[in-house]
Amino acid sequence: MKIVVIGSSNIDMVAQVSHLPAPGETVGDACFMQLLGGKGANQAVAAARLGASVTFITSLGNDMYADILKKQFEKEGIITDYIVDDECHPTGTALIFVADSGENCIAVAPGANYSLLPDAVMRFEKVIDEADMIVMQAEIPYETVKKVALLANERGKKVLLNPAPACPIDRELMNSVDLLVVNEVEASFISDMSYTGDNLDEIATALMESGARNVIITLGSCGVYMKNKKETVRISGYKVNAVDTTAAGDTFCGALAVACSQRGLDREALEFANVAAAIAVTRMGAQPSIPTLEEVGRFRLERETSLSFNL
Repeated sequence: MKIVVIGSSNIDMVAQVSHLPAPGETVGDACFMQLLGGKGANQAVAAARLGASVTFITSLGNDMYADILKKQFEKEGIITDYIVDDECHPTGTALIFVADSGENCIAVAPGANYSLLPDAVMRFEKVIDEADMIVMQAEIPYETVKKVALLANERGKKVLLNPAPACPIDRELMNSVDLLVVNEVEASFISDMSYTGDNLDEIATALMESGARNVIITLGSCGVYMKNKKETVRISGYKVNAVDTTAAGDTFCGALAVACSQRGLDREALEFANVAAAIAVTRMGAQPSIPTLEEVGRFRLERETSLSFNL
C-alpha cells in the first residue's frame, strides 16, 4: 500500500511539568526534551512503522534541524525525495507543556511549513497519482490542502483529512474528503455545534451534511465514534497509564490510513487505529511514542488473552 502524507514537520521543545501553568504562573522543576514532531511528520512515521510505503511531502527550513529531520525520516523508511527546502524560513517549532496527568498544551511557530504552497506540491502530481491514499492535516496552508484534495478526488484517490488545528472547511473541500478525522473539540468547532457529551450523532450528521463521506471522531480514553450513510460504529477506549497524549491523534490517523488502504473503513480498521493510539499515550514524546506493527499486534494479543482469563 502506498500512502502519501502531505504536511508539517516540527522540532518539539517539550517541558514535562507537574501541572499546566495558569496565565502568569511559572512552574519550576520542569524536565526538558527536544524531540521530532509536527502533525504531518508524526502521521508519516506512524504509517511507516505500521507497514505502509510512505512518501512524505513537507517543507524544511534553513537550519540544522532540516538535516536531522530528513535523516530520521530516511531511517524510518520514508521516501524523502519530494521534501521542499525553504532557504528563507526556519524549520517549524512547537513549544509543548506536558503535565504529569498526560494532558498538554501546545504553541506552534510554523516557519517553513507555511511555505508548502500549492505550486510547490503540484510539482509532485505523479506521486499523488501513484498513491492509494493521501493524508493531510491543517498545519500547512489551507489552499494547499484544498488543491491537493480536489486533485486527488478527480483522480479517484482516497483522502484522509485531519483538520488540526481546527479550521473552517468549505463545502468544496469537504466534498473531496473520504475520511474526516477529528477529535471532539475539532468536531464541535467545524460543525458549529457545542459538544455536550451525548450529541455525537448530531455533530457527525452535521459534518456529513457539509459533505464528509465518513466522519470519525476520536474521544481520547473514551474511544472512537464513526458515522457514514451505512452505519454508526462506537469503539470503546482502553484503560492505560497515559503519560503524554501529544501524538495520540496523529498515531490514530497514520494507523487508520494504513488499515483503510488495506481493507477499507470498518470496525477492524477503527480498532487497529484505536490500539495504536492507546499505546502512544503510554510514552513520552511525539514520534518516540508511536508503536510498530509488532507492538500493536502484541498489545491486542495480550488484551485478548487477559479477557479470556477473566471470562
